[in-house]
Amino acid sequence: MPVRVAMVEDDPQVAQRVAELVSRADLHQLAWLATDLQQARVQMPQAFDVLLLDLGLPDGRGTELVPLVRVVAPQAYIVAFTVFDDESHVIEAIEAGVDGYALKNCSGEQLIEVLDGVMRGESPISSAVAGYLLKRLRRAERAGTASTKSMRAPSDHLMALTPREREVLELLARGLSYRETAQALGIGSSTVAHHVRSLYPKLAANSRSEAIFNALRDGVIRL
Repeated sequence: MPVRVAMVEDDPQVAQRVAELVSRADLHQLAWLATDLQQARVQMPQAFDVLLLDLGLPDGRGTELVPLVRVVAPQAYIVAFTVFDDESHVIEAIEAGVDGYALKNCSGEQLIEVLDGVMRGESPISSAVAGYLLKRLRRAERAGTASTKSMRAPSDHLMALTPREREVLELLARGLSYRETAQALGIGSSTVAHHVRSLYPKLAANSRSEAIFNALRDGVIRL
């Protein structure tokens, strides 16, 4: 069954680019498009699986729609899709409850990876977003309001990554897609996927994004 992608986007060029991308992608289709909050509220009853949500809209903040989506389409996923890559917008979206965060300057392949990842139950975020979350965590630690030790038990096997696994993870953390990572390392995309899956138990993660965040947090890799 195709993934039905809805979009709230006020930039017609961005909307057209995404619509064309989704129409070309296997097993994806554009469900509906709204250009502001008012239109989105009207369109919301139409079925969709993933909502690409712009944060800066003409009539308000995109995050205002998150509670409505949870009521009208509780099974749907929400991906913040925005030009804003600063810490305040990232944290606002994460705290509002989005399931993923993608920047509009990402490649078409990366956007499809985000859509597919969120449908698998992952929380796909870019390396920049992971960096912001990491900085927030460290500030909280210094303020005495949080502790990595209290958040997750120490793991002696965090450093058990093979050299190739570390290379793969560092490239993905810098924002490369599976295909780009494979080309950079001279291996196949399926091999990259295999290495990523092998990272999960070593980094106590359930998704690529969580693996990157945990590795950054614990100093296993650095950007």
